[in-house]
Amino acid sequence: MEVNLRPSRRRRARKHQQQQQQNGKTVSPNDIAEQARQDDRDEKILSTMWTMIAYGLSTFLGGFAIWALDNQYCSTIRAWRAEIGLPWGILLEGHGWWHVMTGIGSFYYIVWGIWLRHCLNGRQDEYEIVWPRLVTSLPSIVKRKIPTAGVSRKSQ
Repeated sequence: MEVNLRPSRRRRARKHQQQQQQNGKTVSPNDIAEQARQDDRDEKILSTMWTMIAYGLSTFLGGFAIWALDNQYCSTIRAWRAEIGLPWGILLEGHGWWHVMTGIGSFYYIVWGIWLRHCLNGRQDEYEIVWPRLVTSLPSIVKRKIPTAGVSRKSQ
């Protein structure tokens, strides 16, 4: 996985292959430019994937923390809910927030897994992650209408 996604590991693997083959074959400028494009693309993918992990884990653990506080201070929070009344008292339902936040955190991991599978299958150029705003929207994976300049494994 690391060799497929991390350009630095891919460079090491390429150097190792070049040392083993030593067939005197020259590399064209187009190949160098394509490799640079793929390396840049994969660096962006890794950055987005780590961001998605951070958001998913933070949301999931935040929901668990809210639920733990709700359990710890149940009698106080119930009194506050009764004092505030409906509909605003619903916002103090820690167990409900736990369900919402762990669901959202799990969604991040599902999308992350789908995106990882496409990357490991060499189909990064066929699909893209759409995440308009990091905080106020959820990511999704969509098939590109027009493939980028890269060539996927499937078409080779």
